[in-house]
Amino acid sequence: MLYRLKAILLTGILSLLALVVGMPAAQADNCTLSAIVWEGYTDPSFAQTFEKETGCTVKATYAGSSDEMFAKFRTGKGRNYDIISASGDITERLYRAGLVQPIDASKLKNYDSVFSSFQNGNWNTFDGKPYGVTFAWGPNVMVYNKDKVTSEPKSWDVLFDPKYAGKISLPDNPMTIADVALWLDKPDPYHLSDEDLAEVKAKLLELRPQVRKFWTTAGELANLFQSGEVVLAHAWPLTYTQLSSEGFPAGSVSPKGKLTGWTDSWMISKNSRHADAAYEWVDFILSGEGQKGVMDVTGYSGATELGAEAIGRERAHELFMDDLSLHSQIKMWQSVPNYDQWVQVWNEIRA
Repeated sequence: MLYRLKAILLTGILSLLALVVGMPAAQADNCTLSAIVWEGYTDPSFAQTFEKETGCTVKATYAGSSDEMFAKFRTGKGRNYDIISASGDITERLYRAGLVQPIDASKLKNYDSVFSSFQNGNWNTFDGKPYGVTFAWGPNVMVYNKDKVTSEPKSWDVLFDPKYAGKISLPDNPMTIADVALWLDKPDPYHLSDEDLAEVKAKLLELRPQVRKFWTTAGELANLFQSGEVVLAHAWPLTYTQLSSEGFPAGSVSPKGKLTGWTDSWMISKNSRHADAAYEWVDFILSGEGQKGVMDVTGYSGATELGAEAIGRERAHELFMDDLSLHSQIKMWQSVPNYDQWVQVWNEIRA
């Protein structure tokens, strides 16, 4: 009993000190927001602003694939992480595993700024309740070295060109199967029959000798380009952004009608130790400053009106934020019913 009284007294003193010196309460409580994210989503260039405003430190772990992200988040039943930047291929898995909590939009003052078509999306809304807040989206693109690939590629067929043998890189992710399904003109790349998977596997085996390495993070892929190991890759826009910022002669193309992509959502752990801080983080990322920070670092498209205002009309147009028709044209990652089969096929290709 005496220990509890001392603890309550100490908490009161810390809160009083916070008020006296103008220090955020989270700092007084020594708050650390633990996150598992895609690379770039907690970059210090903008995360530091949140930390100064709230006193809560952001501790992030990067993941190279959705499977890795899901496995790490599930460890400890979600107690090891407060928040996750989940893509549409694992949002339902997280929900069905009971790892995330429904979102209370009333706790987010910037929620109304989220584009209306991104609110209550089928990628993060289950049983009529939102379990995630969309904050970024984009296509999977082709990145190339303009000094080595002198003509701008028009289709994914260039990956099979013999002159680039051993100079190609693909993401180390079973979801790449969906891209190959699109190359084979499959209408729904996420619902593939056994026969469809056999066709995809044959196409991947045809491409396999071209592949130098399967990349896991955007930074790793950027290093592969800079070292000259690869000249063409199936990539995220982040790699193009990183290479361009360092003066590398990178090009990026999006072959029309053959694009997969992602819609990323912040989801809060059902067992989060700092749920209030997680809501503060989500609200910050939905703000103009937070959205601009994410877009500046990654080159991805934002998901809020405040973000569009922050980057200006011209850049918002370049990122398709003034006309969301591109979002509807991209075959966005989603749950795959026979995902175990996909993993098996992918492992056979990787081997």
